[in-house]
Amino acid sequence: MWITVAILAFAVQSAHAERPNIVFLLSDDQSYGDYGFMGHPHIKTPNIDRLAAAGVVYERGYVTAPLCRPSLASMATGLYPHQTGIRGNDPVGYKESSKEKQIEMRAHMTSPMASMPSFIKSLKEGGYATLQTGKWWEGDPLDHGFTDAMTHGDPSKGGRHGDKGLDIGRKTMEPIYDFIDQSKADEKPFLIWYGVFLPHSPHNAPDRLFNKYKDIAPNEPTARYWANVEWLDEGCGQIVDYLKKEGLYENTIFIYTCDNGWVQNPNKLNASIRSKREPVEAGIRTPIFITQEGTIKPLRDSETLASNIDIAPTILKACGIEPPKAMSGLDLRETAALKKRDRVFVDVYEHDSDLDKLDDLKDGLVAHVVIDSWDKLTATLSGNELYDLKTDPDDRRNIAAKNPEKVARLSKLIDEWLKDTPALMTD
Repeated sequence: MWITVAILAFAVQSAHAERPNIVFLLSDDQSYGDYGFMGHPHIKTPNIDRLAAAGVVYERGYVTAPLCRPSLASMATGLYPHQTGIRGNDPVGYKESSKEKQIEMRAHMTSPMASMPSFIKSLKEGGYATLQTGKWWEGDPLDHGFTDAMTHGDPSKGGRHGDKGLDIGRKTMEPIYDFIDQSKADEKPFLIWYGVFLPHSPHNAPDRLFNKYKDIAPNEPTARYWANVEWLDEGCGQIVDYLKKEGLYENTIFIYTCDNGWVQNPNKLNASIRSKREPVEAGIRTPIFITQEGTIKPLRDSETLASNIDIAPTILKACGIEPPKAMSGLDLRETAALKKRDRVFVDVYEHDSDLDKLDDLKDGLVAHVVIDSWDKLTATLSGNELYDLKTDPDDRRNIAAKNPEKVARLSKLIDEWLKDTPALMTD
């Protein structure tokens, strides 16, 4: 009997050892072109570039929402903001409320996450150690599938969107190293959620980085933003280097994306123009890549559409776990399937949500967006905007009036998408 138990224990450990580790690298407020591998003439991102070169890169990736909280929730759950009810960053009237009321409102705001599926919960159930660092809006990460967390998420202690977790990449990397060491000692596969608060403002990268750009950038706000991008890259490189040192690099899958876009305001520090929170390309487009050197064959794709909705099912399938049925995304490793789909969708809602109207999908709605091949329809409550991204990649020329049939076809796609992805909110 003891021999049988020992054999079973060894088999479980061996199965865990063979399952890939996951490092989810999440940029915060970055333009889709602001990388070396995406052709930026000045910004240096050598570590991210090397990871991208070794993996499957989708240049035409898209977020599910151009705002951090709903975007992050979509990545975790594999659901769209209109499905989760996680549509804005804060409740309507939050700033004007008492502290006691704010605590109550935030608890109400984050409650939908408890009933949602997520790749984090599924990985934990599958035997993974799971670490949260950086951005996290949905209360205590330990309540949502993380076995370890930097963020406490307690609104009475200043928890909002990451609290202590926001130190990662800016002040320390030790929690990640300690977690890797413990997971290795426990012989457990692991997930690292690296939701680093970069290049998000404040754009206060060390002078050694700012000084690289101050004389080549067109203005100081841009130079400081560029420096923050390189600061992001340094942290990604430190994680890679530590995994290599520990002999874990080859068995680790890296997923990279951004929560929303950013175009630096040239006249104001820490501020954007025509990007974040808007349905424009500069707000919703991001490169997405998946890398496991030596296992996933490198590929650079400049046409196929990918979405952050694909991240959760991709991670689970890569780990041998069947995604929950509610997750509608595809496996990013299956380029042919993405080519066949050839479209992505985006929800755009106001920054603040009325918590009493989350069952009304039009409340706070700015736009629904569909990108179908190179056609883009931005459908707002006041009208439709149509763009040909092949000839107008910055979506400046609205051609809806000249193409009513195409507008009707794309509008129907949005209607079908909303029907096929119903809200999963629960009381």
